[in-house]
Parts: sequence; structure tokens; C-alpha cells
Amino acid sequence: MGTLGCAPVYDRFFQDGVATCKVTTREYSLDSVLRLVDFYEEHNDRLEAARRGMQREDLTYPQMKLLDMGFWQIGFETSLVV
Repeated sequence: MGTLGCAPVYDRFFQDGVATCKVTTREYSLDSVLRLVDFYEEHNDRLEAARRGMQREDLTYPQMKLLDMGFWQIGFETSLVV
């Protein structure tokens, strides 16, 4: 599901990213995914602008894929701070 962008992967760096930003829990659950939906809706303007910037021809990243990549990056960068 993560590959298709239907749901985030919930790997180590994604989990660290959502925990750092206090967006949702680290576990894959309906409640966690719904919190991500709420987060996306709260920041819709900025996230949709970012998503449009990643568009290639007729292909646009799914909304959950955008969140997956963004929180993964935050988690990864957090792991580099020692």
C-alpha cells in the first residue's frame, strides 16, 4: 500500500517524523491514518502546492505518498543529529 501511495509505509524514519512533529502515533491503525488525513486537510494549501510541483505529465503523487516522503525526510534528518 505504501508503494501505491494509499497509506504511508510506517517505517522507522516515518514513525520518527510523525513523532517529532506530534502529528499521529507510530503505529499503523485507522486512528493514525485519520489523524494524517486531518493534518493534510489543515495544511491543504501548502501540501497541494508541493504536490503540484512534483507532477510529471499526467502523474501526480497521491496525498499519502507526499506525507510519507515528507515525514520520512524529517525522521531521517532527526536521526543524523547526534
